[in-house]
Amino acid sequence: MIVKLEQLNKIAKDLMKELEGNTFVLLNGDLGAGKTTFTKQLIKELGVTENVTSPSFNILNQYKTSNYVINHMDAYRLKKTDEIDMFLETFEGAINIIEWPNNLGIDFSKYGKVIEINILVIDEYNRDFKIKK
Repeated sequence: MIVKLEQLNKIAKDLMKELEGNTFVLLNGDLGAGKTTFTKQLIKELGVTENVTSPSFNILNQYKTSNYVINHMDAYRLKKTDEIDMFLETFEGAINIIEWPNNLGIDFSKYGKVIEINILVIDEYNRDFKIKK
């Protein structure tokens, strides 16, 4: 579905209906495709009021609401050989939003529900979202 960047809140609201503990939202797309921009909108829709920042350097940011624990991971700098197992316990029972999930080499379906989102840049203001549940 092709959307304008200012329409990301609609996709986030629609996706919220699918989210529960032990859910993995896997975001794929080129640099600058809008993975973090979409994640910020989704986390805001889930009720986080604090400033949501990119975890590019921290690898993992965690947010808590009265209903959810939300993990936002940027795996861009990780490799399959890194010690990813230390994050698996953190993922348990949470909503996990992971950018660049292929770098981890994990079959997330073994750990919970998976929603895969591929974002393709159409132009400066438009993106093509392909959502696979």
